[in-house]
Amino acid sequence: MNPIVPAPPTTAPVAHGLSFRTKLVLGVCGLVLLTGAVVLWLAHRSTRTSTEALTGAVFREVSARAATHTHAFVLRAAPVVESLVQLADNGLAVTDHDRIAAQLLAVLRANPGLSWVSYGDEAGTFTGAYRTPEGTLRINHSRIVAGKTKLVEYDVLPSGGRKVFKTDDDSGYDPRTRPFYVRAKALGRLVWLPPYVFYNQGVPGISCADPVKDGTGAVRGVLSVDFDLNALSDFVSGLSVSAHSHVFLFTADGSLLAHPDHRGVGASGARDSGKILTLADVGDPLVDAYRANLRPEYLTAAAGDDFHRFEFRHADTDYLGSVTTFRVGDDLVWAVAVVAPKSDFVGDVWRTQVFALVAAALAVLAAVVLAFALANIVSRPVSALIGFMQRVGGGDLEAKAEFGGSREFRQLADALNRMIADLRDRLRLRHSLGIAMEVQQRLLPTAAPVVRGLDVAGHSTYCDETGGDYYDFLVLDKAAPNAVLVALGDVMGHGVAAALVMAGVRAVLRDRAVVAGDLADLMGRLNRLISADHGGDRFMTMHLSVIDSKTGTMRWVSAGHDPVIVYDPADGSFAEVGEGDLPLGVMDDTQYREQTSAAFPPGRILFIGTDGVWEMPNATGEQFGKDRLRDVIRASAAGSADSIAAAVREHLTTFRGDAKSVDDVTFVVIKMGPPVGAE
Repeated sequence: MNPIVPAPPTTAPVAHGLSFRTKLVLGVCGLVLLTGAVVLWLAHRSTRTSTEALTGAVFREVSARAATHTHAFVLRAAPVVESLVQLADNGLAVTDHDRIAAQLLAVLRANPGLSWVSYGDEAGTFTGAYRTPEGTLRINHSRIVAGKTKLVEYDVLPSGGRKVFKTDDDSGYDPRTRPFYVRAKALGRLVWLPPYVFYNQGVPGISCADPVKDGTGAVRGVLSVDFDLNALSDFVSGLSVSAHSHVFLFTADGSLLAHPDHRGVGASGARDSGKILTLADVGDPLVDAYRANLRPEYLTAAAGDDFHRFEFRHADTDYLGSVTTFRVGDDLVWAVAVVAPKSDFVGDVWRTQVFALVAAALAVLAAVVLAFALANIVSRPVSALIGFMQRVGGGDLEAKAEFGGSREFRQLADALNRMIADLRDRLRLRHSLGIAMEVQQRLLPTAAPVVRGLDVAGHSTYCDETGGDYYDFLVLDKAAPNAVLVALGDVMGHGVAAALVMAGVRAVLRDRAVVAGDLADLMGRLNRLISADHGGDRFMTMHLSVIDSKTGTMRWVSAGHDPVIVYDPADGSFAEVGEGDLPLGVMDDTQYREQTSAAFPPGRILFIGTDGVWEMPNATGEQFGKDRLRDVIRASAAGSADSIAAAVREHLTTFRGDAKSVDDVTFVVIKMGPPVGAE
C-alpha cells in the first residue's frame, strides 16, 4: 500500500481591486477634503491681496470715470471757440453787436453744455449769450461810454424775440480787465483759465478763450466759451466707491472745482469780488487730513491720467485715498480725489471670508455624505457611457446616448448626441466642400491655350477648399488663333462666398467676352453685376488683357489689380505695366479705361499675378516679395512659360516651408514669340 499523501494546500482566491463605487466614494471624499483645505488656506493667504486689488480697481474706475467725464465736459469748448475765431474774418459779425449777439446765441443753443459764449474787443465793448441755472437764455450787451459801462440784458423769448431784462448805467464791467481777456491777449493763443467767479453772478466757472487778430497780427478782441462748474458738483455727488466715500475735484494749486457738499464759491460778492474756495476753505477735517497726505509729486500730470493711491489715518480711523491728475489744455492740471474708510472694504472682505469658510466646511461635510449616494447614481450611467463610446468608436454614428441617472449625465447624453449630430453634419459639409472644390477646379483652365507666337501658362492654388482667385484664357478667333484674352481676378477674402462671386464673374465673362465692344465695356458690365448682387459688401480686383501675337501689343483694362510685371531678357530689366481704376463692386458707375502697350519684342516675359504670390509669408512672418519673384523670373527666363511657372511654384513652396498658406496664389506667365506675320 502506498502511504497516504496529504493534499496540496488550496490556492487563495485572487484579490480583486476596489470596486469603482468604493474608489469613487474614497476619491470624492479625499478630493473634497483636499480641495476644502486648499481653499481655506488660499482664502486666508489672499485676503490682503484681494482687498488691495479690489480697492485699487474700484478707486481707479471711479477716478477714471470722473476724469473722462470732466475731460468731455470742458474740452468741447476748444473746437467751438477755435471755429468762431476762424469765422471772425468771414461771417462772424465782430463789429455788429446785434448780429454777433444772434450768432453767439445760435452757438449757445447748439451746445447745451455751455454757460456763456461771448466776445469783447479792445474798445471795452462786450457781447455775450448766456444760460441761467434755470435754463433761460439771455443776451448781454455792454459798452464803455465816458468811463461808464452801459449795460443792457435781454431775455430771449421762445418766439425768438427779445425782452429787456435789466439795464445798468454803470455796471463797472470792462472785459479787457477780466482774466479771460488778459491771459488770451498776453499769450496770443487759445488758453484755459483757472477757475474764477463769473462777474456779478456768484457762479464758479472756467473759461476757454482765444484772441481775434487783424491782418497785422494785432489783437482786435477775445472770444470766450465758459462753463458753470456747479454741474461738476452735481456729477461727483453721484459717484462713490463705498457707502461712506467722498469724491471731489480740485486743481493742482488747491482750488476746489467740485464737491458733493460744497459749491466752489466761498463769497459771491458783488461784481468781480467773488472768491473761489480752496481745499483749505472747505472746513472739513477729513479733507484737511487728505490734503496733508498728498505728496507734491502726486499733483503733476504726465501725458495721460496719473493715478496714485495712499493710506492715511484720521480720527482713529484708517482711510484709503487716491488722486488722479490730468491736463486741461496746456495750462491747467486738475485732480480727482477719492476718499473712503478702509473698513468699507476690509470689513466686507472679512465677512465674505467667514461666510466662505462656513460654506466650505458645510460643503465638505455634505460632500462626504453625498459621495456614498453619488457612487450608486454614477456607476450605472458610466457603464452605459462606456458602451456608447465603444459603438461610436466602431463607426456607428447613428448611435444615441441614453444614460439616465443624474441631471449631469442627462446633459452629457444630450451633449454627446449633439456632438454626434454635428459630426455627421461636418462630414456631410466636408463632402460638399470636396465637391465644391472639384467643381471650382473644373472652372479653371485645364490646359494653356495654343496661340501662334505666344507661349502661355497659368496656375492657381487655393488656401482653403474653395477660393476667390480666378484666371482664364479665351482665344477670340478660333480660326486664326493669333490673340488671347487673359482674365485674372482676386475676390476679397476666400472660401465659399468668394468662390460664388468668382463663378458668377466667370459666367458673365465667358458669355460676353466674344461680343463685347471693348475691354472697358466688358469690365463695366462685370462691375455693375458685382455691385448689384453684393451692394458694396464685396469687391474684386480684375485684370483683362488681349495679347496679340501679330502686333506684339497688349490691350488691357485693370480694376484695381497689380500691374503686369514685364521682363526684358535682353538687358535684364523689369518694368510694370497696367495702371488701373477702382476695383469691381466699389462703385457701380465706375468708368474703366482701355489702354494699349507698345509692341513687345520676342522673348519678353509678362507675369500677371494676385497679391497672394508676393505676400506669401514664411514661418517668421516675412513675405516672399516682388524682389524674390523677379529673381526667379530672371533665373528661369530661358525656359518656356510653363517652366517659368513651375519655378515660381517651387520657390514659393520652399519659401513658405511649414507655414500655413493664408491666401490664394494665382498667376499667368506669357512669353512673347516672333510676330506671326514675321515668319
